[in-house]
Amino acid sequence: MQKIEITGLNHEGAGVGRLPDGMVAFVPGALPGERVKIELSARKKHYALARLLEIEKASPDRVLPPCPEAGSCGGCQLQHLDYRAQLLWKRRLVVEALRRLGGLRDVSVLPVLGMVNPWGYRNKVRLHVADNSLGFYRPGSHEVVPFFHCRLVPSEFMEVVRELARLLPVLGRGPEHVILRRGWATGEMLLALEARTGWTEGEVLAGKLSRRFPELVGVVALPSGEGYCETILLGRNYLEERLDGLRFHISATTFFQVNSAQAQVLYELAAAMAGLQGGEKVLDAYCGSGAIAMWLSRRASMVIGVEVVEGAVQDARRNAVLNKVDNLRFHVGAAERLLPHLAAEGYRPEVVVLDPPRAGCDRRVIDAVAVMQPRRIVYVSCNPATLARDLALLQKRGYTPGPVQPVDMFPHTYHIECVCRLDRM
Repeated sequence: MQKIEITGLNHEGAGVGRLPDGMVAFVPGALPGERVKIELSARKKHYALARLLEIEKASPDRVLPPCPEAGSCGGCQLQHLDYRAQLLWKRRLVVEALRRLGGLRDVSVLPVLGMVNPWGYRNKVRLHVADNSLGFYRPGSHEVVPFFHCRLVPSEFMEVVRELARLLPVLGRGPEHVILRRGWATGEMLLALEARTGWTEGEVLAGKLSRRFPELVGVVALPSGEGYCETILLGRNYLEERLDGLRFHISATTFFQVNSAQAQVLYELAAAMAGLQGGEKVLDAYCGSGAIAMWLSRRASMVIGVEVVEGAVQDARRNAVLNKVDNLRFHVGAAERLLPHLAAEGYRPEVVVLDPPRAGCDRRVIDAVAVMQPRRIVYVSCNPATLARDLALLQKRGYTPGPVQPVDMFPHTYHIECVCRLDRM
């Protein structure tokens, strides 16, 4: 056992302090300004990992987590930090990334757009099933922490999960994973059961659940392992979500932001930063299932979306038809392959939207966008580190970053989303 002072938080929300020998230690659950007792759990080459044993001096920003499993289930990392302090820390995280990793000291970072009620916001969960328990893995293990009291999901989720847990013991081997989704605006729910072939109790389970939960509009079976062959056990294989007058049919595997309320904030920001007047051509790289493209299509002459996942493009095309949008075109393929091809063909959009995965933009995408010479770029990021890198690269290619607007899509976790507009010099 050792005593250390916590001086900060790392990018995953763990407390940072120094051991007596000067080595940096990461302590999940500890906060800046605290004096704590710890036990080392691992010693690496340049840092140590430690367990929090006792808090001798607590931070004024420490609060009692409302969830009894906070810190144990792996679903969130910051419930013990006051929500206003979470937002301040997330802004600092973005500022430090821009300065340290991108050398962008002149780019301002606006206050984080948080939630009035930062609870019950998740519209999707994927739970592991083991020994008739449903839950998340405990961090660093494959032990399932039962999912009975989660405050990040709506109460309707918990009722379904409790009933599932009650029914599973009498249904044989059962599924290996469960996906539960809910429409924020519609209240519709969709359940997917991931199981090995040969499990025959799915229809029985679906029938029992539908009698208890009329808002459950569909139950589907998904085979675990390779391949994709969805079987509808009850109702339909999608739920409907509505955002700002747009309708979205969302299947079990569709990519859709897990926080519908903040997704609407994010999409409105992206649309405002795009500054469309009605006659522009827009390229949406990494378009996913087309939500941002759909949003922008109402203010553009034509939007082209590029996405590597074929299933996401199929979802995007279906939703375009659902909303009677005829100025959208989607292409299946990697952005780093298709964008250079479009640039070489002379395609010149006025606005480009970049919404890459956590790894950020491939250098070939950055180069292709520079060739296209759009008037402005809207960059949507889920990783401050790669945001900083890519903004610096775009700046070298003639684009000036405006203020970065963080959006808290995932309260009580270390994740942060950002939107930034860049204008051609």
